[in-house]
Amino acid sequence: MKSPREICPVLRGMLFTFGLSLLLAAPAEAQQEQVALVKVVAGEAYALRAEQRAELGVGEAIFAKDIVETAEGSIGLTFTDGSRISIGPNSRVQFTEFQFAPAEGKLSFLIEFFRGTMLYVSGVIAKLSPDAVKVKTPVATVAVRGTRFLAEIEGD
Repeated sequence: MKSPREICPVLRGMLFTFGLSLLLAAPAEAQQEQVALVKVVAGEAYALRAEQRAELGVGEAIFAKDIVETAEGSIGLTFTDGSRISIGPNSRVQFTEFQFAPAEGKLSFLIEFFRGTMLYVSGVIAKLSPDAVKVKTPVATVAVRGTRFLAEIEGD
């Protein structure tokens, strides 16, 4: 049996390693802030994140900075502020920025829409701060003023 003096350095080493792993894991977790859930998928839809391509299914999370792509399929997403987005076939959309912390005054929603079709229905962010919701396209940036809009962009 080991004496308490022999156990203490081992225990300290384990606690140090555990604490270090928590500190290193925190930034990675902060980068993976969930902003939406997949509510509907017809056909195939994918999320591109951290140089990985993952097929999306109902109930899966969408994170800030994700790029969502469809080929022949479509997908419906519901965001934490209640915004809803439907993305049609042959589309590519990135959720560049999403902040929903009304108590802290942090409200922003920036969508980069590269191609395809997209229907946007506003949620709480647009109601509390209409200037905080923007859709960037290859030719313009649109500030969302209404409660819904449909956009189509042709091209690759």
